[in-house]
Amino acid sequence: MSSFIVIGAGWAGLAAVQKLEASTKITVLEVGSKDYVDINIANPRMAVEPQIAETAYQPLSKAIKRAELKHIKEIKEVSPGKVVVINAKGEEETLGADGIIIATGSKQSSPLMKDVTGKSKEERKAQFTAFRDAVKNSKAGVLVVGGGTTGVELAGEIRTDFSDVKCTLVSKSDLLLRGSAKRESMHKLALKQLETMGVNVVTGDYIEDLNEDYVGETKTFTTKKGREIVADVVVVCAGGTPNVPFAVADGTLDVKTKGLVVDGAMLCEKLSSDENKPIWAVGDCTMYGGRGMFIDPQVAALVASVSHFMKTGSTKNTPMKYNHKASESFPSLISVGRHGAAFSLPFANVRLGKMLKCKDLGVAFIYKKAFGIKV
Repeated sequence: MSSFIVIGAGWAGLAAVQKLEASTKITVLEVGSKDYVDINIANPRMAVEPQIAETAYQPLSKAIKRAELKHIKEIKEVSPGKVVVINAKGEEETLGADGIIIATGSKQSSPLMKDVTGKSKEERKAQFTAFRDAVKNSKAGVLVVGGGTTGVELAGEIRTDFSDVKCTLVSKSDLLLRGSAKRESMHKLALKQLETMGVNVVTGDYIEDLNEDYVGETKTFTTKKGREIVADVVVVCAGGTPNVPFAVADGTLDVKTKGLVVDGAMLCEKLSSDENKPIWAVGDCTMYGGRGMFIDPQVAALVASVSHFMKTGSTKNTPMKYNHKASESFPSLISVGRHGAAFSLPFANVRLGKMLKCKDLGVAFIYKKAFGIKV
């Protein structure tokens, strides 16, 4: 039986494991002490309601049925047939396998909105609780940097729970929700709802060199256009990039996206040209980025290639190729606090968005569809 190492127990890695673990030996590597499925769409709400982590963060043991989960401290090297790590004891260890699947996800400027250090569920709950307390006690207000889905949703959640706390959202782009289908219409719906909630939305402007979260004494931040914004809590919901936490040679990363270069079979030929010791990558760590609920086409191409390799011992002539589509071609769904939303199908509207996401963010549906987990 072939053996494989999957690096990363995020959404893409777990999706691959679920498809493959019944037919082969898999070891899943996860940095830190993370013991839960990290469903990132719930993070903006958990930032103000940490208790929902009990539902949103389901145990990894429910998603991994047969594969072995191994917690490590660091990934040192990935090369054909082996992964060099610093294990949980702090010792260097070399792990061997017939094939390697990299699914290390993405990283963001805000450790609140995206943890890549492997915090446990209790540590994440403590992190969210500390943020909630900071917002609750804020005197000057909260500054949310970034007008994408995360920034819009976080601003909405803050004003829902803390209507007396000033909240400003700054978007470098003139339109909110970059990458959204029907973006102009979705922008208008989101903007109207945010402003109705009392969020001060600034578009087409940005604050230079503001790249990390902040909680502390009141500061005045000046935008490029000279607007002054006062805040004592800052969350940077911008600047997401692929997470490749080990050294790679020139040409391994895409120049534009900084993600791992992969072919249609999700193979990283720059990491391994040996068809008998292949290395694949899937999800946010690749040049294509993750697709959230639409990760399935990437995973399908990966699984087809891995299955072909298990049968033939080679990655030549794999039966399926991934056909990349821009994020704008997929439906877009956002929540705006507990009572607002926007959904791009069949046209940009609020009503269907509220039905699909406002109550529980769609967490129950997602877990059932992806892993057969009932929450």
